[in-house]
Amino acid sequence: MSAAMDRIRREAMAEYGNAAPTTAEEALAHVLKVFADTPDDRLMIEATIGIYGQGVRTGLTFGDLRALAARLGL
Repeated sequence: MSAAMDRIRREAMAEYGNAAPTTAEEALAHVLKVFADTPDDRLMIEATIGIYGQGVRTGLTFGDLRALAARLGL
């Protein structure tokens, strides 16, 4: 590993934790931490496009993910 990549790896681990998430709850908390500055209205998981009308998309936004995390007490 190059010195630059090693530095980036150390910085990321310091900010996001030393171990990869192992549960769905840990993964959700990790995603929300990594993307903390992402607006609530950004669609992250797309389910459909155009089924409910032209240009209408369904799925989960960052706001939805944050609300789920709050309900789970994360």
